[in-house]
Amino acid sequence: MIDEYNDINDVIHKEADNILYERGLMKILEKFGTPHVTGSYSLALMTWRDLDIYVESEAMTEENFFTLGKEINNTFHPVKMSYRNERIAKTEGLPIGLYWGIYLGNERKGGWKIDLWAVDAKECRQRIKFCADIGAQLTPAHRKFILAIKSECWQDPEYRRSYSSKDIYEAVLNEHVKNAYEFKQFLKRRAT
Repeated sequence: MIDEYNDINDVIHKEADNILYERGLMKILEKFGTPHVTGSYSLALMTWRDLDIYVESEAMTEENFFTLGKEINNTFHPVKMSYRNERIAKTEGLPIGLYWGIYLGNERKGGWKIDLWAVDAKECRQRIKFCADIGAQLTPAHRKFILAIKSECWQDPEYRRSYSSKDIYEAVLNEHVKNAYEFKQFLKRRAT
């Protein structure tokens, strides 16, 4: 089964490379700052079509961020783009920066979702470090468990509402969770 999950990761990773490099998302982002692709892409733990990208920029204005959004729209023709200004909202757990949630189709049916944040260097370092710390802990067994759990959870309506990939990583790496059933038990224990 692990080979199947690795194969899924490989296929989705290649699709992501197509978006990033062949279709030109990285070239667009490089006009506005230094892009860093993190999350499941950088960890080789992709089970659904989702990209997490930080654009490091000390000078990103809202006007420039909307210009960036316009270029993405003109190139990729998303079905939806949602904007957040977390410089103002400062929602706990979210980066301090500007955000585009970019939907290239219905994510629950295999369409791409891109989480794009424009952040300053300090915020970017913290977010990259978080991902690097996870990567440093991954063993082949952890990778197997995470891929299996993510493959079962990604279409769950509660995913992104009450839990995220971060919770899956925490459960496997810190609580020794090995499958989706144990992960659901982990979520129940944590809620009480």
